[in-house]
Amino acid sequence: MKTQIDPKMVYGSNHRPITYRSLIDTLNRASRFIFSLAFILSFVAASAQSKDCKDCKGQSFASITTYYALQQGSNIGFGFEGGTWNKEKSRFSYFLGAKLQWFNDSGDKLNNAAEIVHYSVYVKGQFEIINRLYVIAAPEFVNLSTFETRAGIRYVYPITHGIGIGVEPAYSFVQKQYSLNANIHFAMW
Repeated sequence: MKTQIDPKMVYGSNHRPITYRSLIDTLNRASRFIFSLAFILSFVAASAQSKDCKDCKGQSFASITTYYALQQGSNIGFGFEGGTWNKEKSRFSYFLGAKLQWFNDSGDKLNNAAEIVHYSVYVKGQFEIINRLYVIAAPEFVNLSTFETRAGIRYVYPITHGIGIGVEPAYSFVQKQYSLNANIHFAMW
């Protein structure tokens, strides 16, 4: 008896169908691992950049930022980044970050899991326009398969000497959507 293969189903190496739920579970486990690894690496990058530098000009400090991401069609999203804030001689700062965002599920079993969960790794550059207002640009690598670029502005208000809050409206050029991040910044003195 010959087994008939349904062209609408995805099959594994042993010709058993891969269910939609098992595909989502596998993607969620992989996303959690990659997100945890990026989180640890952002702390390493921030601590490496906080070392004393005799040749550095001007005051700068390392920071860790956590944020909540709002975007049309998204249920929930959050991220973090680590980097260096330059405050005196140079108005340019840079950060390494990661974002995990869940989008609404249409309920279609043939829907790709990558369309529901977006994991992004990015490098963000920011340039200070005036005190506390920055222009940002961030090339992103989404789901380890697609490149994206976001541009926007960031406003930061200091609450204490080492903690600040901010908002960051941005536009994604590939997705053609606006997003808004609510940030909390922690200085690593």
